[in-house]
Amino acid sequence: MLKVLGAAFLAIAMSFPTPASGTEQIPDRIRIDGVDHALNTNPLESELARQGWKLPEGVAVSTANWRGYTASWEIVDDRLVLRDASILVPGDGSDDHASRSIVADLFPSATAPLVARWYSGALIIPQGRITHHVHMGYGSSYERYRVIRVSSGDVIERLELSGEEFQRYKATKFEAFMKTDEFRQQLRELREEADGLTDEQILDFMMSYHAERYLSL
Repeated sequence: MLKVLGAAFLAIAMSFPTPASGTEQIPDRIRIDGVDHALNTNPLESELARQGWKLPEGVAVSTANWRGYTASWEIVDDRLVLRDASILVPGDGSDDHASRSIVADLFPSATAPLVARWYSGALIIPQGRITHHVHMGYGSSYERYRVIRVSSGDVIERLELSGEEFQRYKATKFEAFMKTDEFRQQLRELREEADGLTDEQILDFMMSYHAERYLSL
């Protein structure tokens, strides 16, 4: 599922000449100290990919939500907790949709809320006003960022960064990521999927799309 989403976003990103094109994605939400925030990463994706989970037939998918679901999260006692994840299924009327939780489908032996032990990565939480708007994915820039690094569901680091500090932090982490075998493999795959694009275009895409991964290193 991750690879499919990556290819879809790459196709969209490179089909338009300006950052004003494409579609912003509806984010997951995360509650921290009783306050609800937008979450610019999707911690459920790695588990969905591991399970080979597919969206059920008839689920509402839009250009504003390519993944087809939304999830809600919370930081509790320095652990990342999944509160719920839901999809939109056909309702009673011809144009109606109803929300249905998929937590029991994914974790039949557990009940929500549950600690996200499958997840290691970086939670990216934008703060303040938008300083540069990009109408695609999670591409817009903000005044401030909160970055919460997680290992097997446990919070291992919390960072409060200005917009400028966040960009420098990303650049440093991405430079380290470029030295890994994982990066080289992903670059080869994207070159095959995006024939005709320059390496500069692909690297720009990777720096945006793979931020959750390389910020966790």
